[in-house]
Amino acid sequence: MNFEQWIVWVSLLGGLLFCLAAAFSPIRRLYLAMPAVLLFLILVYEIRMDRWEKTVSAPIRLDMFAEIPMMILCLAFGTWQIVLSRKHNGY
Repeated sequence: MNFEQWIVWVSLLGGLLFCLAAAFSPIRRLYLAMPAVLLFLILVYEIRMDRWEKTVSAPIRLDMFAEIPMMILCLAFGTWQIVLSRKHNGY
């Protein structure tokens, strides 16, 4: 599995996790939906760029310098919101 496929899977699983957490935590719903939507957008973008890479002879993916930190920030922010919702609910 190459690096781009890892980005796709991590974005998909993170987005699904935050969607489920948003469904069960009405207090933090907006704050969990934001990283979920951004992770799904990264997922769609990465799939599109993967198809584009096959059509050019020498793809240079400088967008990864922005894409990977944005994905990490979304995962960290969403995880932080899940922790905060757990503390607020008393679990």
